[in-house]
Amino acid sequence: MGDMLNANTLHYPFTHSTNPHAEQMEKIIHSWVATHFDFLPEKVKKKYVHTGMGHCGGCIFPKASMQQLQAICRFFIWAFTVDDTYEFSTPGQVEIIEDISLQALRHGRFVSNDPLYATLPVMRRELLAISSPEWLDRFCESIELYFQGLKEETRYRVPMIFPDMETFIAVRTKAVNVLPMVNLAEAITGTVLPGHVIRHPYLERLAYLTCRILSWSNDYFSAHLEKGHDVLNLVLMLEHHNQSSLSEAYVEMLKIHDRDVAEFVRIGASLPDFREYNRAVKEYVNNLELMIAGYLHWTLQLTERYKKGGHPSLDLQAGKTV
Repeated sequence: MGDMLNANTLHYPFTHSTNPHAEQMEKIIHSWVATHFDFLPEKVKKKYVHTGMGHCGGCIFPKASMQQLQAICRFFIWAFTVDDTYEFSTPGQVEIIEDISLQALRHGRFVSNDPLYATLPVMRRELLAISSPEWLDRFCESIELYFQGLKEETRYRVPMIFPDMETFIAVRTKAVNVLPMVNLAEAITGTVLPGHVIRHPYLERLAYLTCRILSWSNDYFSAHLEKGHDVLNLVLMLEHHNQSSLSEAYVEMLKIHDRDVAEFVRIGASLPDFREYNRAVKEYVNNLELMIAGYLHWTLQLTERYKKGGHPSLDLQAGKTV
């Protein structure tokens, strides 16, 4: 692998920034791991302490206030736990988690005593405090798409079957769970954009491209860990479908990634006039740029998740009885 993971291979025309509250948030996350997430196996808790979720929130949302960052990171630790625990589950199992989670987040109906959901009442309150009910609806739609992606992934991941490229991209961009983060990039501007603005084709495309770019960035760094254990990774997909070497697949993957980045920049530079929402839209798009660049910075500097033995999902599979 060695020289493939070179900081110069993935790059962006926008720079990253860091949140002044990240260090404090990291400490809070460590306390959550020891209390609200005490039900997790010891090995997993240890890895979560080294995942750097507070730093992740700080790199991806450098402009978030402490209140906003806490709401974001509460979502992060819960989403990491769900993803790591259930990525190899059956669609039926995912459906149950989806139903319980969305009852809680959407309607404030808490129907389970399972500790996995214990954090959701607070999360709902904190998210509403930094947004609005209309925004929360959109956020829940994004989480619904994530669960849909998770259910679709199992068809390929469990039997280790490579889907066709179109199916892969459709599934991957949902299951990567970036869309809720895109919603959060809007919420932290302090303005909930009305439907006709946030659903404008240009802004929808920027949201989708953000999901793609972060998927490819993630795949780039995890392909060497996933080879032989997974199929849903752009590098592994290209290696398989093009019958190429792994290093050729990395080169192809970077071309796709760079094309997406170029399109993102092009659209961002030619946005229409949103009148009184221009400032909020501009800030939202800037938050997406900071998210893309910040995710790369976090991956390279502030997490052990993509190093050998740093990913907890295998530990969680081992401890699962369902």
